[in-house]
Amino acid sequence: MRRGRDIDTDSVNAARAHIPALDGLRGIAILLVIPHNADIFSNSASWLWPIALIAHAGWIGVQLFFVLSGFLISRNLLDTRRDANYLRSFYVRRALRIFPLYFLTLFVGLVVLPHVVQFSPAALASHHHQIWLWTFLSNWAQPYGLEVSGFSHFWSLAVEEQFYLVWPFVVLFAAGTRLFWVSVVVALAAFVSRVVLMQAGAGPEMLYMFTNCRMDALALGAAAAALSLSPPFMQWLAGNLRALYLSIFGVLVAAALFSHSYSVYDSRTLIVGQTVLAGAFALLIVSVGSIPSRSFAHFLRRVFETGWLRTVGRYSFAMYVFHMPILVAYGDSLHEALSFAGSATPLLYALSAIVLSFLAGLVSYHLLEKHFLRLKTVLAPH
Repeated sequence: MRRGRDIDTDSVNAARAHIPALDGLRGIAILLVIPHNADIFSNSASWLWPIALIAHAGWIGVQLFFVLSGFLISRNLLDTRRDANYLRSFYVRRALRIFPLYFLTLFVGLVVLPHVVQFSPAALASHHHQIWLWTFLSNWAQPYGLEVSGFSHFWSLAVEEQFYLVWPFVVLFAAGTRLFWVSVVVALAAFVSRVVLMQAGAGPEMLYMFTNCRMDALALGAAAAALSLSPPFMQWLAGNLRALYLSIFGVLVAAALFSHSYSVYDSRTLIVGQTVLAGAFALLIVSVGSIPSRSFAHFLRRVFETGWLRTVGRYSFAMYVFHMPILVAYGDSLHEALSFAGSATPLLYALSAIVLSFLAGLVSYHLLEKHFLRLKTVLAPH
């Protein structure tokens, strides 16, 4: 039941409105991440250089995921912040989305399979660090070498879960303009954190994985959510899309040149590149809903709303969960089986990794995830 009117009706309706193009952006994010983590293009043929360049910078898909999460979560929280069951509803809905697949994957991979499949001694030894996975703290442990074979990518899920623990309370006490400025301050704090840690001699993995160092992406996504509920800003945005898109493109190209094409552990990427990417993605996300028909940028939204891309986005969470276990378990065999392709082997390997992850995601979604997602309307209705 509503207990206040600090969010007007138009803003609430905007917060509840589904933006199909964001599903496509989620699909793009996972299609960037998988080739990057496949790590197969290092010594590829020269004719593959465009794809190798994209795979080299594919970690930015994680940054896009973070900004999307900050945006969508904050819009949902702004919509429901005056509900009597605000906190309970949020945490139940997040648990139903994340926990079933996450914990089932850990249980099968770390409890069941070691008794059924012969793991290498190194992989079994890494299982001693699994406590950090079960507690969503792997992003703090992994930079110290405490990663678990096949689950090294789970650090980003830990960052998001830690964000989910705190952010509902931030939104509860700060909405509208206040939330925008709080988000900007948090983003600046993340930037400063990376600078301070680098000056203190911290390893690049720490700057890349520590939650405080990645909050600029989540916070700028939240800032974009606050702006998206401001009619004057959205009107201004719709009238200045050409300049905005040219600016985003120019800044991204300049930052790519500055950071060696967004090399993941390059100091310039870690310090400046992450924030530049987060800001550009936040502007892109908030602009998607304001692109008028027949505008020069309308084709971009139509690309994001492509059916197959939105389908990939629907399964992207499970694809992210499964792609590394698939690569660790079957990567060598897959590479050997594709060696007949010669110089095209890296390309076929990356495509195979995407297809296998997609199939795993499709099965996971229809056999498991969608059944828990349906419980949202029963256990945590708006």
